[in-house]
Formats: sequence, C-alpha cells, structure tokens
Amino acid sequence: MTPAVHADELVKRYDGMAHDAVSHLSFAIEPGEVIGLLGPNGAGKTTLIKMICGATVPTRGAVEVFGADPAGPTGAVKRGIGVVHQSGPFDMMLPALDNLRTAARYKGLRWRDVRRQVDDLLTAFGLDGKTGQLTFTLSGGERRRLQVIRALLGDPPLLLLDEPSAGLDVGGRRQVWSLLHELRRRHGTTMLWTSHYVEEVERNCRRVLVVDHGRLVEFAAPRELAERFGGQVALVRPERPQDTDALLAVLGRAQPPLQVTVGEVEGEVEVRGQGMRARLPALLTRAEALGIGIGAVEYRTPSLEDAFLTLVGAGHDG
Repeated sequence: MTPAVHADELVKRYDGMAHDAVSHLSFAIEPGEVIGLLGPNGAGKTTLIKMICGATVPTRGAVEVFGADPAGPTGAVKRGIGVVHQSGPFDMMLPALDNLRTAARYKGLRWRDVRRQVDDLLTAFGLDGKTGQLTFTLSGGERRRLQVIRALLGDPPLLLLDEPSAGLDVGGRRQVWSLLHELRRRHGTTMLWTSHYVEEVERNCRRVLVVDHGRLVEFAAPRELAERFGGQVALVRPERPQDTDALLAVLGRAQPPLQVTVGEVEGEVEVRGQGMRARLPALLTRAEALGIGIGAVEYRTPSLEDAFLTLVGAGHDG
C-alpha cells in the first residue's frame, strides 16, 4: 500500500542558517493513521509540515504524499491536503462565509458542491449565526474553529493539524476532537497532528513522531513511549506537612541518587528515578525511624508527557 506520507532522508536548511531546520528525517505514515508530531520550539515541526503540504521544497531528500510530490507543478496534491495553520490565513475584512468561499475556490472546489458541507460544519462548530460577521470581529476561538472548517472543505484525504486546539476552551477542544475522529471514521482521513498539549496527542494519536533539533528521536505508540521513557514516579505525602523538607532531605540522600522535588500539591514529594519503586520502601522506613510519619504513597502511571521530557529535556520551551 502506498504510504499517505513518506519522507526519505528529508533535509531542509534555510539560507544563513548554520544548522539544518530538518535533518535526515525518514518515516512513513499509512493511510488512515492519526499521527502525533511532538517537539520543543525550534525542533523543525513547522518546517516539516510546510514541506509535506508543498509550501516549501526540501534542500535534499524527498517527501511524497500518496506517492506524489506535494510541490509538483500541477498543484493537484497540494489541493488534496487540508491544513490548520498556527495563524489563520484569512482576510480579516471579509465576512466569515466569504473567506470560506475563497478557500473553496483556491482548492478548486465548486461552491454549490460544498455549500451543504459548509452549512453542516458551521452548525457543528456553533458558527452558523456568525457567517455574515467580518472575520476580525470573531473571537480567537471562533476564528480557530473557522480555520478547522476551512481545512475540512472537500474532505481532503490528508489533514495537517498545526495546533488545532490553540485558543479553544475545554469544550471547544473536545468538539474538535470529536469531529476529527468522525471524519476519520467516515472517510479514512489521514492526520498529522502537532500540539503543545501533550495529553491531546496522547489521547488522539495512534503513533507519535518525536523530533528535536530537526532530527527524528522516536516514532512509536504513545503507551510504548510512556513505558520505555516515562520512568517510575511516586508521590509521597508526610503525615505532617511541616515534615516535607525533612522528607526531601532523607530521600535526596539516596544512593544512587533519585530525582526528588516538591510536588504540585502542598506537602507532597515527587520521587522518580532508576529502580525507584524497589528502593523507596527502605527509604521511607529510614524516614519513619527519624520521626517522619508517612501519610500516603501513590505510584503514578508514566505518561507521554513524562517520556517527552525525558527524550527532549525539561529545559526546552514548548
């Protein structure tokens, strides 16, 4: 079966840059897959998306969408790709509906053929009463939903979702997730989904591409990444919150060292590290011998976010 997206030793270096924005990336996405794309700011995610949708061409290597060059001269492949950009490509002085008309024309779609789909999507996203408003008068969340509708015009076989939930509240995010999953169920749409909400990727994607400094770090299922790289985590609560510092000191003297930090909840200590689960009982026994009562110990299942921080480093922004 021809992959929906196939990258082979893909390289992109912009003029004046000392390093590649994308460096020797190779991967394949099968038709119908929902793939997450994670990486810190500057990792090359947006550049990769631009090459996949044909907005920029590789310096070296190749990328194909359903077996064809997305930057080909006919533009046929490009018109079959729906893109949700980080910033909306709208004419802010046009009404919302006219922006959708323009998008349909750009994609080579006849308005009368997509008008029913547009009406259905506007209703689904709660924008059916906003079509006559100038786009600049819409809220940030409304413009984000309008972007998603724009990307879905004509049911493209490939969707590139660059922060599709940015600016949306919890209800709006769930609404977007539901509609995208319904689209995949009905049409077998392939999706490449990038987000700063790691939990969003973990929840919605079958596999995850992790990139850093333009290079592929890992490409695997979210649960596999969490189990391999998430590490073991325990939350320890002393009986008396005032004993938190003393507990930190005891756990911090473990050899080999464990990573010990104050937890998000007051009076809670977070412990992680190699062999933590096997070593923690003896450490807590030592703490109790020093008069530090232990109120509760909770072992947390590692998450994709834990794995992501291990893979790219907690010091990155994004």
